Amino acid sequence: MAKGYWVVTGTIHTPLGMVPFINKFNAWLPTVGARLLIRDLQTDVREGTPGSVNIVVEFDSKEKAVTAYESKEYQELINLRLQHSDINLTITEELTNQDSN
Repeated sequence: MAKGYWVVTGTIHTPLGMVPFINKFNAWLPTVGARLLIRDLQTDVREGTPGSVNIVVEFDSKEKAVTAYESKEYQELINLRLQHSDINLTITEELTNQDSN
């Protein structure tokens, strides 16, 4: 089964204001079987304007990534970061060997 991913880009306006979100988010990830693959807060952007934050979170499947996003717990977490950041979050699926043929 192909893994699912959250691909997150954006800008943090008030870093100290993000601390409650980050602490709760990091504690929540293992409860949904997810793991943080990339967290770069000073991304070297070469094209476009995605912001300086780049995060990739891995899930066992795209369905689990969608379920985690739609969960009550994550929807409550969103409110902790809204006033401190502008974030873009995309849910996607890995390319498997079968897909690349």
